[in-house]
Amino acid sequence: MKHSVETSCHGEERWLKGNIHVHTDEDFHDDISMDRDHGGEREWVIERSRLEPFCFDFICTSVHPYIESIDTFSQGEEREDIVIIPGRELQNDTIDNGGYEGGYFQGEAAKYLHVLTVGGKGGVSICCHPCFFESTRPRAGGEWPRIRSALLDPCERLSDLNVLGIEVYNGLSVLEEHLGARRYSPDFSEPCWDDLLCRGYRCFGFAGNDEFYREAYVYENFSPLGYLMVFSRKNGKDIVDNIRKGNFYASTGVTLGESPLEMQFDGERYRFHLNADEGVKWSAVVYEENGSEFALRREKASDVSSEWDFTLQGNWKYIRFQAESPSNSLKRAWLQPVYGPSWGD
Repeated sequence: MKHSVETSCHGEERWLKGNIHVHTDEDFHDDISMDRDHGGEREWVIERSRLEPFCFDFICTSVHPYIESIDTFSQGEEREDIVIIPGRELQNDTIDNGGYEGGYFQGEAAKYLHVLTVGGKGGVSICCHPCFFESTRPRAGGEWPRIRSALLDPCERLSDLNVLGIEVYNGLSVLEEHLGARRYSPDFSEPCWDDLLCRGYRCFGFAGNDEFYREAYVYENFSPLGYLMVFSRKNGKDIVDNIRKGNFYASTGVTLGESPLEMQFDGERYRFHLNADEGVKWSAVVYEENGSEFALRREKASDVSSEWDFTLQGNWKYIRFQAESPSNSLKRAWLQPVYGPSWGD
């Protein structure tokens, strides 16, 4: 068996770089959303996204609708140079016309849950900045265990969205980490990701800037850019479909190879081969049988290299790999989890 992140290397499919978390001042009335106050001017955001240091092939703009306008998404657009994908972030703590009166997602555990949907109604839904209200902007009731509880035992509305992943990296959280109770880096939201995976929740890892809506911040000067690399044709539908299939990796500045992950199984051992464009610090996180229980094991490559081979046998539920720049620990790439023989849906 051979596994590769991309589905093929022919036709129009290629690696596309994009930001799935961008806010603009879409031309909506004030009673629909807060974005006229907080979003950057739409055309400026789009133009800036095309240029250095971003050079995005696609972006997902998103609006924060109030509960009466819950089906409102930003405007999508297929341009020759950049694809604009419609999006919506449900900000549960302010969704009742700027306040909280029970929210759209029911239950106290979901009060500070933010869910971004990429691609319009029926698109890919993501839990945004899962520890933001525990670390960066502490709020009573916003702790990760409560967010986790809401995700693991979702209300009907949350269940309908079928949340497929979480933001492992959120640019705004890095920019504002000095305001919080504890630093967001160097772990970002990696512990939240593994927490969900260890509890049997299939979960992709995303990186987003949460960007362009505060002019006082120049992201590229103070935090790495968060983005996805998606293997896809360059149109909104295919990009969203390939995100849904897991044909992507998340990054804050590390570029992986054309075939970043390959897996083979010989009947006894799983062999993984990883590839990056240049030398990186590889590491693996595996949830495997250890005695009578399952436990997390973290293993790092012994040296900096563009390639790494990793062998695994026995009973394991999932393994995921990540790469880190040897010169800047904030610059990383996260591959999506591979589920093992003991996962069991």
